[in-house]
Amino acid sequence: MSVLEVRRHAERGMATVLTARGEAAARALHGSTKYALVVSSPLERAQRTAELIAGRLDATEPGLLPDIGGAGVFGSMATLAEWRALLRSEPKARAFANEQLATWARLAGRVGPKDRVLAVSHGGIIELPIVALAEELGLALDGPSFANLEGARITYDRSKRTTLELLRT
Repeated sequence: MSVLEVRRHAERGMATVLTARGEAAARALHGSTKYALVVSSPLERAQRTAELIAGRLDATEPGLLPDIGGAGVFGSMATLAEWRALLRSEPKARAFANEQLATWARLAGRVGPKDRVLAVSHGGIIELPIVALAEELGLALDGPSFANLEGARITYDRSKRTTLELLRT
């Protein structure tokens, strides 16, 4: 079973890609897991986060930063319940979640059955697919939207998603 760990990037800076606190928090995750593949969105903050967590970046993945019509296309959501309500009421949100889940499955499929993938993306881009996957697996998710460096660990048995574990800091 391959495992995909998808995380939101570290805290971004104004004059720098990441804040000093963001760099330190990402660096603190380094060495906790060995990854067969490390990918990020094309944005520099995601690339730097991946490098700090895994010690390298193997590739950027455009699918982790889809063109969805602007950063605030779905609006700001403070909780996973709000993301779930959006997923249930907005067909574009469901389509977006399915697109991301397909991207994640392709990434997990690029490694062996016992390997791990780190994918660093962005808030808003990871919430919808995680909420959709939780529904698919019959899991109830509550709590706030994901903060920096948070996300989920998804286990795949071949291309089928079998488990979902939230990664909170």
